[in-house]
Amino acid sequence: MSDKRKGVDSTPDPPRRSTSGSAREAILAAARGQIQRGGDLSIQEVAASAVVSRQTVHHYFGGAKGLRAALAAEGMDVASAADEPTRERLVEAAMRVMARPGGSLASVEAIAAEAGLTKGAVYHHFADRGELLRAVARRVSPVDEMREQIAPTLDLPPREGLIVIARAYYAAMRTRADLIRNLAANSARDPELAEVVMSEIVGQGAPLMMGWFAYQVSRGRLRAVDPSFVIQALFGPVFQLLVLGPTVSDRIAQAGIHPAIDNVEAYVDLLLRGLAPDQDNPGGS
Repeated sequence: MSDKRKGVDSTPDPPRRSTSGSAREAILAAARGQIQRGGDLSIQEVAASAVVSRQTVHHYFGGAKGLRAALAAEGMDVASAADEPTRERLVEAAMRVMARPGGSLASVEAIAAEAGLTKGAVYHHFADRGELLRAVARRVSPVDEMREQIAPTLDLPPREGLIVIARAYYAAMRTRADLIRNLAANSARDPELAEVVMSEIVGQGAPLMMGWFAYQVSRGRLRAVDPSFVIQALFGPVFQLLVLGPTVSDRIAQAGIHPAIDNVEAYVDLLLRGLAPDQDNPGGS
């Protein structure tokens, strides 16, 4: 006997159309799933998955560009594998433009021209200028190099750990000196750039070092002080030296002032004298 004869209808219910209150979230969820599966963002497929019309997608987001912008605002990487060559080309072009004096205030048009692409190509791959700046800042940031060194150095004596971390930071900063100098110099007159530098470079790197320092204090290897002092003392002089540029750096060297970047071990020893729990044991245990 069939289910219908028993009074039960076994026919699957048709998909329910999203209500106006949930349509936007349904569209975003469908778009997230499509991106996470590695597909290109298709309005038709998003609409079908969210059980709405394509007109509804356009009503809320204005098309694929607006939908990408909404996902990017959530912190999602909206680039697909097919996008990568052009996206990379734009990031590289932005880095070249920004490495020139005054370049960090460059317009989207200037970056597109440097890449040999149209302004529309920029907005196809990046929701706005801010997203492009964030991609450049992530490339410039020494955070990845530091992250690779911090975990393996947790159980080393503080002196050895700081030397390893400092060298990784110094090496990364030296290779990007021109770009870092211009980013720093123009942040004061470019609020959008300043926000990106704070979130992508300082905001990502500082917690890593604070965590390392807190662990050393918890093990009794270092004296508890404000960790921001340690971060500024370890990284600040090198950053300032790079911002000043090679001409000023050469003049400083001629005056007999040797930068910490040229003698990491001596600088770390000096720093640890103020951090050691036992003044007779500056290197920790």
